[in-house]
Amino acid sequence: MIPEAREVRLSRKDRTVLEACCRSPVTLQRDLKRARIVLLAADGRSTRSIAKEVGVQPRIVSLWRHRYADRGLEGLQDKPRPGKQPIYTKTTDRRILKLLDKPPPQGFAR
Repeated sequence: MIPEAREVRLSRKDRTVLEACCRSPVTLQRDLKRARIVLLAADGRSTRSIAKEVGVQPRIVSLWRHRYADRGLEGLQDKPRPGKQPIYTKTTDRRILKLLDKPPPQGFAR
């Protein structure tokens, strides 16, 4: 059974921001798709028709509908992801910079 689509209501400010995002030539494609999904959902379109128009799977449309309905514009941003832990720390940087301040070893010009 297909769950009921989440209703999306836009404030004037949010609609203005999303429409500006759609018009901007420097908007990332992922952000453009998210904005279009939310704007079409606010116009009362079905999840499947939005998916077909935007070119994504219906589950993606459902995801962004829910995220916008729960958190607003902030919900359209990427969640922080755990990245690889840095190999070198600030302590390592300071140790290397101290070594660079010392004169070169005997027999080496640089």
